[in-house]
Amino acid sequence: MQRKIVDLSYPLAPSTPPFPGDSPVEIEVRTSIPADIPPGTPGHMNTSNLRTSLHSGTHMDAFFHFYRDGATIDQIPLAQCIGPALLLDLSTKLPKEEITADDLLPHRQAISRTPKVILNTGWAQNWGNEQYFTAYPPLTGDAACYLVECGIELVGIDTPSVDYSPNDAHFILLGNEVLIVENLTNLEQIGQPHFQFVALPLRIIGRDGSPVRAIAISEET
Repeated sequence: MQRKIVDLSYPLAPSTPPFPGDSPVEIEVRTSIPADIPPGTPGHMNTSNLRTSLHSGTHMDAFFHFYRDGATIDQIPLAQCIGPALLLDLSTKLPKEEITADDLLPHRQAISRTPKVILNTGWAQNWGNEQYFTAYPPLTGDAACYLVECGIELVGIDTPSVDYSPNDAHFILLGNEVLIVENLTNLEQIGQPHFQFVALPLRIIGRDGSPVRAIAISEET
């Protein structure tokens, strides 16, 4: 069998659309190797500075994001960021159509056996469009409660947020120490419901989230 790896992350670049109200991605070139300098020349290198919201692109929400006393992103157990995942196809959802507990109920047995659930709403096809941040399908509070009852530890989704204000799903999931990974992409490339999910945050001390490089790992015969 061969191992298949699918990159589920958006690139970080000045062109990366920020969540409305967040700072855009800025990459400042500090030093650059001149074109006429041969490789290995001492004292010449490429270096850059990065400035961005911690919730730009594909990212993880720490419990501290909505809870003052919640664990910050550097305190998240890495084991909670890696492991078996279940991919649920919800790609028939229309713009702003809610994801409810009834949508998840048929998958209860599979959800209860898998610690991580990844929701494919098909919304990634709208990346870069104006409606991407304004019309995505949200997770309802009852759906979030259902996932908590099933014992999951991480929810991933291909939308910019799991919900809209007043953020019921955020409060329920993060309040029950369920990690949230948002802005996933390429979920249709995974090709099977069960796979290994990896999304490691940067070790940013005391803060609310981090960009991640999310990947899916599966076996192909």
